[in-house]
Amino acid sequence: MTYRASLSRPELLDIRGPEGQVTRGADQDWYSDPWQQRAGCGPTAASVIFSYLARTHADLLPLCPDDVSGRAAFVELMCRVWDYVTPISHGLNKPDLMVDDMAAYAGSVGLELSPALFTVPAARTKRLPYEQAAAFVAASLERDCPVAFLNLHNGLEKRLDWWHWVTITALDGDKVTILDSGAELEIDLRLWYQTSKKRGGLVAALGVDAC
Repeated sequence: MTYRASLSRPELLDIRGPEGQVTRGADQDWYSDPWQQRAGCGPTAASVIFSYLARTHADLLPLCPDDVSGRAAFVELMCRVWDYVTPISHGLNKPDLMVDDMAAYAGSVGLELSPALFTVPAARTKRLPYEQAAAFVAASLERDCPVAFLNLHNGLEKRLDWWHWVTITALDGDKVTILDSGAELEIDLRLWYQTSKKRGGLVAALGVDAC
């Protein structure tokens, strides 16, 4: 089965820079602290997801009640999220940490989130069929919720960075659209899934129905 799904309003992920330039999504380099710049991909991805959910789901506005369409305001959100979605010594290197930390941030603003996790084991022989991963992504996007994607080894997909969180905004069969460092690009998710040599994971902030 081929899955296709996308966010309803991806333009809400556009952020204006100080000189009027527009990025799609945020960049961890916007943090001012060197450690945050190095390890901040997880909280940056979470911030992008929270900002989008607040603008597309009225009941989730407390996740990001302010206008963060400008970079300075978005960085303030990133700093608030960092206090809950906090990298450890090797970064936010386990997908279950993102699940727990996103729920903790939501709790801090009076909301209850139950993010869903699709785990990708390091051993390829233990991985579920790719179609189940695609179904998980599609189910989240159909709820108008971006997907946080952890890649610790990019395999043969050279457009991904190692040890890195990105945000999935669309799925078309084997291809997904991701946001990384303020840019939008397309990668082959099936290729990554079948050739990555380390564990990884997908996190849906709003949960998903069983796939």
